Amino acid sequence: MIIRQAKRSDIEQIAKVQVSSWNTTYRGILPDELIDSRTVENRIESMKTNWKGFHGDIISRIVIVAETESDEIVGFAAGGDIFQGDYPYDAEGYAFYIIKEYQQKGIGTLLLKELVKFLLSFGFKSMIIWILEENPACKFYEKLGGVAKERKIDKFGEEEFSLVGYVWDNISIII
Repeated sequence: MIIRQAKRSDIEQIAKVQVSSWNTTYRGILPDELIDSRTVENRIESMKTNWKGFHGDIISRIVIVAETESDEIVGFAAGGDIFQGDYPYDAEGYAFYIIKEYQQKGIGTLLLKELVKFLLSFGFKSMIIWILEENPACKFYEKLGGVAKERKIDKFGEEEFSLVGYVWDNISIII
């Protein structure tokens, strides 16, 4: 498995990973119409317009991909400075998605470690990652030392959902 910083030319494959992961992870947790509204096409447009952290971007954000030897992107992580909110943490993990067939093979750990190396290089020391409370990935973050310290309500469509903020006061423990 190759772990590397994403290039803008990876956006289509990253969008496919995100849509696939939403379909397999959030079905039964989020409303079907919300999941079905996330298409590869609209994710591509959103990423082209709003995302930062691709190779060549000189900012404190990054997008990292997990790529097979046959150049297929099967997972990604995005993170950097706090995206929104007033929290006492330096950094935030924005997105972690892995195609279902590649989950529980250590790829998430590799992605998280690479993200932490990047964050440390910018002087970040702590991090929060927000995930849906019902997300089975909670156990993954706990296994890597994340502590469920924060909670908030977020709106997806018209419905409200509980999010848990997993926190690392010292991200260097991850690596």
